[in-house]
Amino acid sequence: MNLIGLGATGCKLVEQFRQYGEYKIFKIDFDLKGLKKNGIFCFPKVSTVEECESKFPSMNNFFKNAAGKTVLFTSGTDMLCAATLRVLEVINNRAEITVVYIRPDTVLADPSTKLVDKAAFNIFQQYARSGVFENLYLISEEKLFDAVGDVAVADFETSAAGLIASVFHIINVMNNSQPVYDNYNKRSDIARISTVGMSSVEENVENLLFPLDFCNEKSYYYLIPKKILETDHKLMQKILTQVKDKIKKDKIKIGFGVYETEYEEPYVYVTCSSSIIQGIEL
Repeated sequence: MNLIGLGATGCKLVEQFRQYGEYKIFKIDFDLKGLKKNGIFCFPKVSTVEECESKFPSMNNFFKNAAGKTVLFTSGTDMLCAATLRVLEVINNRAEITVVYIRPDTVLADPSTKLVDKAAFNIFQQYARSGVFENLYLISEEKLFDAVGDVAVADFETSAAGLIASVFHIINVMNNSQPVYDNYNKRSDIARISTVGMSSVEENVENLLFPLDFCNEKSYYYLIPKKILETDHKLMQKILTQVKDKIKKDKIKIGFGVYETEYEEPYVYVTCSSSIIQGIEL
């Protein structure tokens, strides 16, 4: 799988994936040091959002070996987010594209950031709904603060990037692993606007990284230690009851899988998807 980090935030995010050793990483930002053959592209200096497109350099050679599943990470806090579509044009005909967009806190954002976010937030969703993107994952900066919890100010960006990378990596691994038991539903072709989050076996709560409205479907990934899988005879009923309660409450399609893990404690991850454009006042 190819991972593209566009802008400072995106680059920090994809760097967190190196520890897993199974991704081809591309980084695009200003003032980067490194070689293009090593996945490093130093974007020429620009002073306006418009110049991100008008002065867009050729990346054909940079992405010549990029094909197949590709995930681009970017944030509205970075000017280079405005070049996302130009970047993806280079590989669109040979890649299955997913975009992960970190939406800034619009209350605190400066006018330039608000301009970038408004365009990205709306255009990305339109591209996802039309099927140009396989999926669009939205992450709220505000929800990210809540999920990271109490950390030193100097450590927040690293902690946030680590959390996002961990969640996406685990979900990717589970999607390519054989579950001990599953009851997944066929994914809707039109529910392509999504988010991710964490839940719990013991408590019927979940923390999504974006407040997604009009959710059509959810998938839960139950990561259970081998010892618990072999000795807890009430676990299956507990999971089934939890899933059924969510179906009754939310009145949506829900699937789940149970996986054996080497973790010492159970973990639950969730994806939530909608077919409705977010942020529209009804």
